[in-house]
Amino acid sequence: YLLILKAVLGLPSWKERLKVFSTCVAHICVVLAFYVPLIGLSVVHRFGKDLAPVVHITMGHVYILVPAVLNPIIYGVRTKQIQ
Repeated sequence: YLLILKAVLGLPSWKERLKVFSTCVAHICVVLAFYVPLIGLSVVHRFGKDLAPVVHITMGHVYILVPAVLNPIIYGVRTKQIQ
């Protein structure tokens, strides 16, 4: 990501930088939408032995549903044709 940021900042035009940077931000948000629920589920599985079963079930559902729901929303906000 640092190399991508360096390349983006090396573009000559501010309009080009803004357009490319918004694409990078959308991609980073999608990656976070996939990894944050995974990390949360892993932490609950590892350290939540005394938690109620409903917590494990809820975290499993969050892990399955959140990335699938957020991915089209994030890229839909970015894409002008969908707006």
